[in-house]
Amino acid sequence: MSPDSPRPAISAQPISAAPIAPDTQRASIAIFDVDRTLLTGSSVAALARVMVRAKILRPRTLVGAAIRELVYKRFGSSDSGVEQLRSRALATIAGLEVRDLRRLAEEVAADLELRTRPSVRAMLDRHLDKGDFVVLLSAAPQELVEALARSVGAHRAIGTRAAISDGRYTGELEGTFCYGSGKLVRLAEAVGDVDLSSGTAYADSASDMAVLLAVGSPMVVSPDGELRRIAIRHGWPVIMK
Repeated sequence: MSPDSPRPAISAQPISAAPIAPDTQRASIAIFDVDRTLLTGSSVAALARVMVRAKILRPRTLVGAAIRELVYKRFGSSDSGVEQLRSRALATIAGLEVRDLRRLAEEVAADLELRTRPSVRAMLDRHLDKGDFVVLLSAAPQELVEALARSVGAHRAIGTRAAISDGRYTGELEGTFCYGSGKLVRLAEAVGDVDLSSGTAYADSASDMAVLLAVGSPMVVSPDGELRRIAIRHGWPVIMK
């Protein structure tokens, strides 16, 4: 990104801060899904591997993650499967200190930046160069999305929040699950009333249809079977690599 490129005024604020400044609303918004869109694989699976090394998770957890990854690649995601994964993940971190997960997330993000999808990372950098307001919007844990956003230079990170009490995770969800139509709820909470009709969104799954339909320029990335059919029907651009 060119150092002389125009940047939205909000860029100096925390990447998880709530609503954006009025000056920023003149910039177009660019929304990037994370897993299998900006990244070639799963950020949560990468975090699970690090948590196993830290002896927070048991090794057999990775076997389940690998199986789910293969199923996704073949058949795509399902709402029930994602809900089960969310519940399992929240239960796993119950009692864990927030600072420990944040430390692990930073470690994972440094590796994930090296595994971004080149074509989509180039698009993200292009949006930054244009002065667009770049958002990472993902069902992944907020801490992980924030760490990755810092690594790639995004202005805002919006993920799934786990409830916290006395510096530890409770095992419960805080607010709306950042998945499906819930992504639009979390987006509105984080950035306020922004004109999405002039925005662009990048996603790989039919579960992101709410976001793709909300923006003026939907971009489909290595889609699952259902989203591929929808993209062909609507004539949406498809990025395969």
